[in-house]
Amino acid sequence: MKYNIPAPTQSIPVTKIDKNFVTRIAYFGRSPYVEIIREAELMRLRTEIPFPHYIFNVAPTANFSSPESAHAHICSVIEDTRTRGTTLFWSVGPTTSPMDLGYYLEAHGFEQVMRCTGMTIDISLLREEAPVPSGFTVERVTNNSRLNQFVDVLAENSQMPRAVAEAMHKIEASLGLDQNSPRQRYLGLWHGEPVATTTLFFGAGVAGIYHVATVPQARGYGIASAMSLSALQDARWRGYRHATLIATPQGQSVYRRLGFQPRAEYNVYMWTAGTFNHG
Repeated sequence: MKYNIPAPTQSIPVTKIDKNFVTRIAYFGRSPYVEIIREAELMRLRTEIPFPHYIFNVAPTANFSSPESAHAHICSVIEDTRTRGTTLFWSVGPTTSPMDLGYYLEAHGFEQVMRCTGMTIDISLLREEAPVPSGFTVERVTNNSRLNQFVDVLAENSQMPRAVAEAMHKIEASLGLDQNSPRQRYLGLWHGEPVATTTLFFGAGVAGIYHVATVPQARGYGIASAMSLSALQDARWRGYRHATLIATPQGQSVYRRLGFQPRAEYNVYMWTAGTFNHG
């Protein structure tokens, strides 16, 4: 597979963060368990999974031509979410229009649940002195056994019930394990036990980092840094010069230590049809 690798530059346009994120969401549409809804001014990912997590039902951005269009689309999305009994997450970032879309969403009953930071790095400036815990290794996920462990770690990190984890595994398995796929998964093993994950998505000419997760008992040992560093080194080996990510407030310090710089603000809004039953 030929990757779309940009020529070396001194900086990366902030729009690349959004473009990589949106392209990644669209990629999930290859799964028969995921539906990508494409309209002229809005794209979103839809599944039948009611669990409130952004990887199951999300609108990664929007570009509405008028307040009337924004109102009509938001009402339509809410009605669809209500009918399906699910939860929708909506990201408002630097390329969203209108820029005050968050006010529209809140006026329609969405709740702001997170404020994140879009960050970028020139991988040639990557700080690679991050300490790696003794007995810790990182593997690219290349077989079903490791894929099961990858999903189990994500599920434990997000406190997903077993049924939701099984639904997530179906999606992940349907996307395959091709080493030339634009989406690559990585599993962190500490003394042989799976404890952490991350993924890379190659799109819009950059490598995007996602799904950085560590099980509770392994947090505080530098594992998130080690996972991100390993993925970035793989991206560099594949010829990529720049990487992007969207960091939660808790994760920003991890990425700053690696050399990432903050570039843009993202606000995440949620609308839910009801309370998910964890039983």
